Amino acid sequence: MQRLLRNTENKVRVRRVRWTLLMFSCLCQVKMGKKHMDDVEIKALIQDMIAAATDTSAVTNEWAMAEVIKHPQVLKTIQQELDSIVGQDRMVQESDLVHLNYLRCVVRETFRMHPAGPFLIPHQSTRATTINGYYIPKNTRVFINTHGLGRNTKIWDNVEEFKPERHWPHDGSRVEISHGADFKILPFSAGKRKCPGAPLGITLVLMALARLFQSFDWSPPEGLRPEDIDTTEVYGMTMPKAQPLIAIPRPRLPAHLYD
Repeated sequence: MQRLLRNTENKVRVRRVRWTLLMFSCLCQVKMGKKHMDDVEIKALIQDMIAAATDTSAVTNEWAMAEVIKHPQVLKTIQQELDSIVGQDRMVQESDLVHLNYLRCVVRETFRMHPAGPFLIPHQSTRATTINGYYIPKNTRVFINTHGLGRNTKIWDNVEEFKPERHWPHDGSRVEISHGADFKILPFSAGKRKCPGAPLGITLVLMALARLFQSFDWSPPEGLRPEDIDTTEVYGMTMPKAQPLIAIPRPRLPAHLYD
């Protein structure tokens, strides 16, 4: 990262900046103009952008794949929705995602059971306050237990069961994945400090899963039953599977669509 930063600074000085380095160039211009960002802040910002956009999306996709393959009826329902709305003569596009309500339920249920960030990003109170009878002193470090929130038996029934249908709206409206009006899940936090990349993250996850489920039938390796897929978690800043998912794809669309 340090070497990349230095190389980009040199290119900025001689005005030989590629479009692919535009983001780095803008950050370097800020630094060279003696604004508020130094090397440490620039590197931290770049790492945040890379880590927040890649690791969390990859973890969520793997969990969704694992749960769907573990529940073949869910996969069948997803593919029925895709065939009905998109068809099998073209690939799903981003414009289709708003109409894939069952797939949106699957992603929301994945966020409920397996939030990529189980405690979100730590926050700190700027002043003393009282919330629902709890006194919170100034400068208190606050973590939001989204993993516990998604398995709260006062809110959810059968918390250990992967059941996308629980999120289906009775009025047929679009399923809100981020948190919705009820705030029952908070995969991206909420309020002024919520994740600014939430819309992009949701689109990345939906698009990847839609393409994977439209293009292929999925099953566990030979000798392993779907219900035996391991869903053990590893806790940390993110919460990936303890064991990587191994799955077998079988094409289900016309051959020319894979070219």
